[in-house]
Amino acid sequence: MRALRLLTSAALAFGAALRVARFGNANEHADWETAHHVFTYANAIHQMLKRIGTANTDSYVTVVRGVLHGAMALYLTRYLNVPPARIPGEDGENLDDLPADAEMIRAALLDGFDRQRQVDLAARLVARHLTLGHSPQALITTLAHVVLREDAGFHAYQILEAGVRQFTVWGNTDEGRHILIGVARYLAAHSPTERAALQTADIARRLMRGGELHQEAGAS
Repeated sequence: MRALRLLTSAALAFGAALRVARFGNANEHADWETAHHVFTYANAIHQMLKRIGTANTDSYVTVVRGVLHGAMALYLTRYLNVPPARIPGEDGENLDDLPADAEMIRAALLDGFDRQRQVDLAARLVARHLTLGHSPQALITTLAHVVLREDAGFHAYQILEAGVRQFTVWGNTDEGRHILIGVARYLAAHSPTERAALQTADIARRLMRGGELHQEAGAS
C-alpha cells in the first residue's frame, strides 16, 4: 500500500512538472509562479511520503490527504496549458539543427541564458542533450551553474531541487526528460538577471587573491 501511495505521489509530481514543461508562452509571465507552486508542492508531498513511513498513522493520513489537495491544484491550473507548449522531440520533431557534441550543447545552453525569450531554445537543447544519451549529471550541473550565476530567488533554487529529485525518480526516460525540460524552461523565462551577486562574488574572489579593487589610471 505504501508503494502504491509513493507511485501516486510521484505521478502527481510528474503531472505538475508537465504544467511547467507545457506552459504556454502566451500566458502572463507571473503565471509561471502558479505552475511552479504546484510542482514544488507536489514534490514536497512526495518527499514527505518517502521520509515518514507508516509508523505515525495520523501524520501519514495527513500527508496522503495532501496528495488529494495537490491533484485538485493540478486540475485547477490546467488553463496554463491551453494551448500547451510543444515538448521538443515529440511527434518526430527533428533536433538535428542543434549541436550533437555534449559540451557544445551545454555551451549553447549557457549562451541562451544570456538572452531573453530563449525558453523554447533551452527546452530543445535539454531534449537534444538527453535524447543523445549524454550525461544527465553534466546537464544538471550546467542548470545549477545557470542558477548560481543569476540573481536567483528562492523559487529558482526550489524548482531546480524539485526537478533534480523527480528526475532521480524517473531517470533518463521520457518522463525524466520532460521534467528537466520544464526546469530549463522556467529558468530561461527568468534569465538573464542583472547578476549583481555574481559581480560581488567576483570582487570578493579577486580581493582574496590579493588583487586591488581599484587601480590608478595608467597602472599596469
